[in-house]
Amino acid sequence: MKKLIFACIITHSLLLTGCADPTNLANRAIVEAVAIDYDSGYRVSALLFSSSGSGSDTIDASQENVIKVVGTGKTLSEAIDNLSLNDGKKIYMQETKLLIIGGGFSEESINEALNTLYYDMRCSLNMPVCCANSAEEITDLQFTEGLTSAEKPLSLIENAYELGVSPKTDLLDLFADSAADRPSLIPQLTVTRNGRGMTASDDGITAVLCGSRYLDGGKLVGDFDTRQTTAILIRSKKTDKIMLNYFYNDEERTCEAYGIKIIEDSKNGIPSLNVTAKFKNRTGGKLEQNEELSAQNALLTLVRGL
Repeated sequence: MKKLIFACIITHSLLLTGCADPTNLANRAIVEAVAIDYDSGYRVSALLFSSSGSGSDTIDASQENVIKVVGTGKTLSEAIDNLSLNDGKKIYMQETKLLIIGGGFSEESINEALNTLYYDMRCSLNMPVCCANSAEEITDLQFTEGLTSAEKPLSLIENAYELGVSPKTDLLDLFADSAADRPSLIPQLTVTRNGRGMTASDDGITAVLCGSRYLDGGKLVGDFDTRQTTAILIRSKKTDKIMLNYFYNDEERTCEAYGIKIIEDSKNGIPSLNVTAKFKNRTGGKLEQNEELSAQNALLTLVRGL
């Protein structure tokens, strides 16, 4: 049944791509990022494009061309309807670049909200998804990097994904994993105070990646740090290369481990896990034999330490 539902989702998305939206975007409030928190009800924090900042047509977060609006309700639809729009425009979410899921969904399922975002608000299946203990906190940050406030969190996720230390998950992944009865690993953001200059805040408040969580059965479960997240990605074969830290001659070094392969075996009825990989230093050169052995042991410790 779930496979049938997933097939219907894909068919529906293909049909939508062939339909032109006749609505003039000038009459829409364009959402670039949306954060959804839950505590006995839904709280939606949306970052909107606004032409009021610098007076130009260029979107520039530093010129306050991105504004935050908030709505609450018993359902996600009600919360979206209650977004504090003063100009009478209708919410437009087909171009939303980021969905942030709040920690309250460790108790409440977000599946109904995801269906609302896709079927009613027509969010793209390619919309990236992450989580945070307080999703709204992420929308309060005024990043100085990037043209819009959603670009910095996205770049954090994409850069970490390229390094093999974070997943990159979108709405389609959530639907596909749900249909297959498997959890979705999603990146987790947290607010910290070590980013002076990265945001407009004088006290250096910014967001950083702090690992990941599973979305399983519509609920957030688990809480994995960066090392654990990397191990999960390797063991689930979602990445075969990472930047690896290791010690050699009492000195901490970094190399790239690539072509990583997990070997699962059983000896005398006892399951064992091993790993093989190739290594190169930061300049692309080959490691010496003894140093490669140190890197190999560090990789094995990482993978087995989950």
